[in-house]
Order: sequence, then C-alpha cells, then structure tokens
Amino acid sequence: MRKLSRTLQELLEEFFRAKDGEELAFQGDRDTLKKLELVLRALAQDTRYDGNRLLVKKRRP
Repeated sequence: MRKLSRTLQELLEEFFRAKDGEELAFQGDRDTLKKLELVLRALAQDTRYDGNRLLVKKRRP
C-alpha cells in the first residue's frame, strides 16, 4: 500500500473542509493535480483545468 504525498493529502483535506457549492482552485505540480483529479472524479465531482490550476465546485455525490 502506497502512502499519499503530503501535498496531495493537504489538497484533499482542503476539499473535504469546503462547504457544498464552494468553488475551489488547486495549484501544484502536474502529477499531484492529476492524482487529485482522479480522486475527485471518483467522488463524482466535476473538474476542469484553467491554465495550471485544477478547478472544482464541491457538490454532494
């Protein structure tokens, strides 16, 4: 079993602390953002890229 990188863990914690309907913009290295996108899509979140940022509007799955 692999451990989450600290950066990815911090980004996920930020996501889970956000309120429903809140828009979030995540910045980080491309590899970390791709992993974050995979997790968020598994949680039925719509994601999109704006330049080097990953954008998501938190909603209940």
